[in-house]
Amino acid sequence: MGRAEGYIHLSRHLGIDIQSLQDPSSPLRLKNFGTCKYKKQAGTTEAELLLSRVIATRAAHFAIAATAIPNGTIPSAEELRDAILDQNDWVGFTQLVEWCWSNGIPVIHVNNFPSEAKKKPTGFTLRHQGQPAIVLCAEYKQPSRQLFVLAHELGHLSLDHVPVDGALLDEKVEEDGTAIDSEEREADRFAVHLLTGNPHSQLDTGGNWPSATDLAKLARDYGLRNGVDPGHVILNWAHSMGEVWHIANAALKLLVDQFDAVDFLAQRLTANLDWNRLPEADSAFLSRITRQEYNG
Repeated sequence: MGRAEGYIHLSRHLGIDIQSLQDPSSPLRLKNFGTCKYKKQAGTTEAELLLSRVIATRAAHFAIAATAIPNGTIPSAEELRDAILDQNDWVGFTQLVEWCWSNGIPVIHVNNFPSEAKKKPTGFTLRHQGQPAIVLCAEYKQPSRQLFVLAHELGHLSLDHVPVDGALLDEKVEEDGTAIDSEEREADRFAVHLLTGNPHSQLDTGGNWPSATDLAKLARDYGLRNGVDPGHVILNWAHSMGEVWHIANAALKLLVDQFDAVDFLAQRLTANLDWNRLPEADSAFLSRITRQEYNG
């Protein structure tokens, strides 16, 4: 590959202004990716998140370009919950990912950031030419841990928090009452309503710490009665109880429907994209950044 061609690939894939690449005396300039709302922790700068934002943005752009289904209006949390529960026992990770894809919203996993990316987001939501995409960036293997992040990011889209032709970057998403501003609190409420239908209802073990086996059974029974993903029940219980994560983590492993969430997202990306819509170089970049096999 010649130098000029290399500049073109860097410019296209990472959104770096090609003129700043060609002039060694010029500082690198990013292409205009529109407005990005940075929901960051105290002490984190936007510059520390910039490279992660660029990579997530380009991956989302290519995923949108290869998505054949135009998206419709994202319903309220209550409407979306009712639609999913019409055919499922609860609103789980699988069901929510499948709903997104079937409604033209790509959900991809990107965590293959270079070491120069000093800070990494948990979730990232984008609108590009009218089309939305969600990028999950945490390396959570358990679907229940990715579930709240996905629901939170959907909330940002439904509530119109994401700028037109812009993005919203969440450095951290936790259902622990530590949301940093009003939009984060609104997205948290959307997620809780979507996943539970009742933010004030949760598994009650009488203040006791059950064994992991008993907790897994209690969570499944509660989930079936109330239409709540058992993994979410366990995590919500652990948040309410404090330092019981060893029990919660063990109980999550005992749920019969657990799987590798990162692998699942890669499989759904492969299955849902129309790869013929992308030039080969873009397909290779998207496959590499989402850690998929690419055979050219």
